[in-house]
Amino acid sequence: MLLKFAYQDFLDDRSFKNTIKTNIKNYEMLLGKFVDYCIENQVVNVEENTYSHVRQYLLYCQEKGDKASTINSKLLRVRAFLNYMVECEVIKNNPAKKVKKQKDDVKIEVFSDEQVKQILNFYRRIKQRDKSYVAYHDYMIIVTILGTGIRRGEIINLQWSEVDFINRTISIFGKSRRKETIPITGK
Repeated sequence: MLLKFAYQDFLDDRSFKNTIKTNIKNYEMLLGKFVDYCIENQVVNVEENTYSHVRQYLLYCQEKGDKASTINSKLLRVRAFLNYMVECEVIKNNPAKKVKKQKDDVKIEVFSDEQVKQILNFYRRIKQRDKSYVAYHDYMIIVTILGTGIRRGEIINLQWSEVDFINRTISIFGKSRRKETIPITGK
């Protein structure tokens, strides 16, 4: 099967399975570069992809300056695509399965207690000075994010029906599309 057609078929399948638009855009961008790389290197059929082609592509990305986290994201997209090709019986084995992820030093920066106080004081002053709905709204968003640790997209999509003031919980659909219940404080 031609790589270009297989790639489009994969994107169509993801759309059909209601994959969120952000993930589809990521597939288009990250997987599209893999497809372009393969075609430039005369690998035009899905069946021609080997472990070596996948690894060479990732090495090429590394030489261009991609960090380990970006390379790992690209590898995950390529694996998903080739797994789909196995499901469709276009290929027998996924050559990307054997490619190991790169080690990635993840350092998550968190706010210090002093920084949290500064953020809250800033929004508190705006709320007191402005006395508008927007000022109060922004203050409450900051308080909710700092108090619960929910993500930006989760608070944007939050509905009133998901907030339980009696049991003091918020129900959200997290990153893995699972429903999570998060406790909230009285404030």
